[in-house]
Amino acid sequence: MNPIGGAERIKVLEKYSIKVNILNRPYPLLVQADEEESVRNAAKLINDRIKVYKERFSVQDEMDLVIMCCLELATDNFSRSQLVQNDIQSAMASLEKVDESLNNAILNVEETAAGSRV
Repeated sequence: MNPIGGAERIKVLEKYSIKVNILNRPYPLLVQADEEESVRNAAKLINDRIKVYKERFSVQDEMDLVIMCCLELATDNFSRSQLVQNDIQSAMASLEKVDESLNNAILNVEETAAGSRV
């Protein structure tokens, strides 16, 4: 029996305080345990992309590098989102065809069963 008068317990994910560095600046963050690796990987990706821009272009202003990185990552995110939407629409169309086929099969079985009773 639950000691809280029968109320269900709600599982709360623990939050951790972590620090990530972007452009050698520390950023303290509070993240859930299952997000920590993703946040650290994202910070690494940002630093890697900024490094590439710094080497490829003669940009000295770090803000310009950050903005270029943000634009690239946002564009990638938008493109992937569009691909996912297209995949979802395609899957829905396929499911509708399967649903229609199943409904037709059920109707055929019902009609055959009704015809054999006559």
